[in-house]
Amino acid sequence: MKIAIEIGDRAGEGRAYGNIGNVLHSLRYYQKAIEYHEKSLKIAKRNGERDEEGNAYHGIGHGLFFLEQFKNAADNFRCAVEAFTAVRSCLKSEDDWKINFREQYETTYTGLWKSLLRIEKLDEALLAAEEGRAQTLIDNLLIQYKLPASLLAATIDLKEIESRFFTELSSPTLFLAVDGLTINIWLLSRGKKVIFRKGTLEGDRRETYPVRALLQNCLEKIQTEVSAVGCEDRTLDELPFDCHSSREEGGEVKKPFQSLDNHFKAFYDGIIRPIADVLELQDNGLVIVPDGALSFTPWAAVIESIRIRTVPSLTSHQLILSVPDGHHKKTGALLVGNPCLKELKKPLGDLPCAQEEVEMIASILNTRPLTGRQATKAEVIKRLSSVGLIHIAAHGNERTGEIALCPNPGWTSKFPQKKDFILTMSDVQAANLRARLVVLSCCHSGRGRISKGEGVVGIARAFLAAGARSVLVTLWAIDDEATMVFMKSFYQHLKEGKTASAAIHQSMKSLRESEEFSKMRYWAPFQLIGDDVKIEFEAVDGVKE
Repeated sequence: MKIAIEIGDRAGEGRAYGNIGNVLHSLRYYQKAIEYHEKSLKIAKRNGERDEEGNAYHGIGHGLFFLEQFKNAADNFRCAVEAFTAVRSCLKSEDDWKINFREQYETTYTGLWKSLLRIEKLDEALLAAEEGRAQTLIDNLLIQYKLPASLLAATIDLKEIESRFFTELSSPTLFLAVDGLTINIWLLSRGKKVIFRKGTLEGDRRETYPVRALLQNCLEKIQTEVSAVGCEDRTLDELPFDCHSSREEGGEVKKPFQSLDNHFKAFYDGIIRPIADVLELQDNGLVIVPDGALSFTPWAAVIESIRIRTVPSLTSHQLILSVPDGHHKKTGALLVGNPCLKELKKPLGDLPCAQEEVEMIASILNTRPLTGRQATKAEVIKRLSSVGLIHIAAHGNERTGEIALCPNPGWTSKFPQKKDFILTMSDVQAANLRARLVVLSCCHSGRGRISKGEGVVGIARAFLAAGARSVLVTLWAIDDEATMVFMKSFYQHLKEGKTASAAIHQSMKSLRESEEFSKMRYWAPFQLIGDDVKIEFEAVDGVKE
């Protein structure tokens, strides 16, 4: 600071004040920290540095929060959000930059809604939490669907809460915001006032990420790892040139039907039970807007009696619902199974069950699938935008859900490179989809990096951002036989006219009540993200040769 003052570096002086304020805050000298952040703010405003202005407002809000001056804290956090939003607008359409920028200022958004909760401004707290959710996905949807930005006004103007935004929700909706192991729950129902409750998950508070640790513990109890299921392993390693080269067979002997302890009872007690007395479920089920690691929760295992789908945010859901019905195609199916991967440096084994799966679905749809050497990356990308239904059964990356397809012919290196055969998130987002439903029957297709605020950044989000109305994903390695039974039932229910969520719910119920696949690891990994669509099978036509 002294050097900055001596050489007349006002910007450097302001940053030094901010850094001193941060140190003082860590030492719990909150009032003194606020004074230094105020000095930093004064210089930032004079210099027109919106990013430093946002940092200063955040520092002041942070100090006021710990001094329990929550009203003033909320005011300063709001000013910080406005400053950061102004900076973010300069990032244009750079997805990665926007996501990383949002992560950097996560504590500002959470500080705002937490402050508002402390002063019992519950609706404002909901809007503040929503404002920070899935921002980059929302930007993509506005561009993809050519929607006016004015549609976002409902999430900003409090007067619109009941008259426009929340009253248009098609299903009762739970919006969740995590604070340690405390879950803040807002229940939104058509034509009714928003109800707020709090729940608590029973987990280890000493964990850095307690919700994630609790969820992982539950998944381990139901044995979701590849070795525990009869699985040809559709898992794709992070590095495509060091992938598993053979099918992994599960060694478990399947047991007769038995009653199961619900290992996800902690999630029911902490999230569903607090609102159970006011939760009026209709035929259209329940929508959940999860937060952080809750995005990986198998909700069908938490509460078996109702059908549940998830959406990344209230705004992204509303934007999808606002798209005219004719935008998404009602005809055409792209079925992809068992792409040939024998030409890789470390070849991946065949997936005969995946091929059998898409051939079974093709017989229901009266169409032809792309399998083996026909299922090249180029051919799949070519057809993505021209169909109303997409179903892919292939190797999926355990961390991102990205998919391995047959390499495009004509590669110049000794072996195909990633760009020749991996269907990446950026490939999908550039595809301009019109699909009503995308089914990703790959291991871990619902996985991805948990981004603070943005949600799960993986292949499922890429399909939504590219224009898909809904995406069916898997949360872990899927059993071959169970998946075959599930998919056959799922498509038959769709053909009968059921919505996707109803078809999933009924198919899970069938597995759950069977002797062979009653355990959670068989029926619970399937999850629907996005709208609850119907497929008009009589209009689905075959894929032309």
